[in-house]
Amino acid sequence: MVNLKNVPSSSLLALFWIAATGHAASLFDTCSDGAGVRGVCLPLKDCDTARAMLLRGGLTNAEKEYLRKSDCGTNADGRMICCPLPRLLKARFSAPASLPPVGICGKDTGDRIVGGNITKIDDFPWLARIQYYKPNRRFGFHCGGVLINERYVLTAAHCIHSVPSSWTLYKIRFGEYDTQADNDCNYYDQTDCVEAQQDVLIASYYIHEDYFQENGADYNDIALIRLALPVTFTPFIQPICLPVTEEQRQLPADTARMMVAGWGQTENKSASQYKMFLEVPGWANDKCRDAFSSVNVDIIDTQLCAGGEAGKDSCRGDSGGPLMKQESLGGKSAWFLKGIVSFGTEKCGTEDVPGVYSRVSKYMDWILENIEE
Repeated sequence: MVNLKNVPSSSLLALFWIAATGHAASLFDTCSDGAGVRGVCLPLKDCDTARAMLLRGGLTNAEKEYLRKSDCGTNADGRMICCPLPRLLKARFSAPASLPPVGICGKDTGDRIVGGNITKIDDFPWLARIQYYKPNRRFGFHCGGVLINERYVLTAAHCIHSVPSSWTLYKIRFGEYDTQADNDCNYYDQTDCVEAQQDVLIASYYIHEDYFQENGADYNDIALIRLALPVTFTPFIQPICLPVTEEQRQLPADTARMMVAGWGQTENKSASQYKMFLEVPGWANDKCRDAFSSVNVDIIDTQLCAGGEAGKDSCRGDSGGPLMKQESLGGKSAWFLKGIVSFGTEKCGTEDVPGVYSRVSKYMDWILENIEE
């Protein structure tokens, strides 16, 4: 597979010989691409759709015309092109995709530091960070997600629906560890350093059609994000397992101890420099419902509760990030996705008030029906 990010801009410009429209552009100017789809002007090197077309070669006349009409001219960043914005998918148009089997997904790195808060550099390699483009040409990471195959990330619906309307979904970052370094070094061994990150543009997304908010709570709080190009798996970028079979969907979670991980980011704050983890206890839904009764929040069977220990909660994870449990099936041990971080109390880590997650086992049919090759 060609890594488009490693192709020099000069090589791409040599490929981009279609006659330009001649107008100058600024980064993130609004535009329409050659098919009339709303987009923004990006450097050619940052628009995976156009890059893939040019590098593939053998352009048809229609593709040449598409690129010509998509041209945004040039600026200090070089050739600019109108890159389609992530779009909301209404229905599936191609064949369903498959999810990786146990043995490929959910791989365990072993010898985790028990009782610690900072992970090792290769722990939980399915964690993803969602990057948004914001007004005044600013960028920010404000939600998490979890990689389920080479083309899809699961996140919370509120990470798309409830962010400011001026924010645009932009990229997904994989392989992050230290948010303040390009070459990440293991917190526990500063000689163990890697350049593990991959940034992939978002092509489209699909929010659960029954998502809604009520009394400060989110319901059916789950969404799929499709990547513009497949992510490349490495030891630091791997998919988690989903409960595909009925047996896997019935594995207990309500009374189990599970794990959350992330950087503590939500829609309105970002916390840790390093990837963090925390073990949390699962709650039965009846007990969880009682905990939220004073604020008129109902807990339903598509939700899962965990946490409720003083000072410990999914504040150590991320909105849209994973609640996980290690399971052994058929002699193989793997990490399974149990929940997606949804909501909690205003002050997280409150004793006897757990965090609330979208229960992934209840959404497996929806997930399988809406992922494409």
